[in-house]
Amino acid sequence: MYYLGKLCIPKGERVHVIREAHTSLVSGHFGVEKILCHVQIFCFWPHMKNIVTHYVKGCVMCSVSKHSNRKLGLYTPLLILNHPWESVSMDLVGGFPLSRKIHDYLYVVVHRFSKMCNLMPCKKKITAEQTAYLFFSMFGSILGCPHRLCQINTLALLESFGPTCGR
Repeated sequence: MYYLGKLCIPKGERVHVIREAHTSLVSGHFGVEKILCHVQIFCFWPHMKNIVTHYVKGCVMCSVSKHSNRKLGLYTPLLILNHPWESVSMDLVGGFPLSRKIHDYLYVVVHRFSKMCNLMPCKKKITAEQTAYLFFSMFGSILGCPHRLCQINTLALLESFGPTCGR
């Protein structure tokens, strides 16, 4: 059945047509206007715009991945540094294949003033005390204790640096 030269789509088949236009590998999750342009060339049904809008707004993939749908918060800027060794950031990065010495993680220390990055191999089960020892064995004798430590994800790790800095 045709209406104004376009194929009339029955109620049960409309969702299939919209899904094909919205999620096909060729078109790939376009918005309401583009889907309407593509579908209206060959198809017709009453209230097409409302049904397509409802379908697109209910698409989980679009709501998660489209940048216009993400709520972006304000970034908290890091302090501007005036002196070397004033602040460092550190983290553990891992899941690497085991090395000859059975290390599978990297302890990453970034000197924020110079942006110098130091990588030290370690094990996944490293404790806070071992991490503090690793840090001060590498930097403590040369540069002392930094004024600020940033981006430490573990509170125990941060607490282990306090007593060590006092020594």
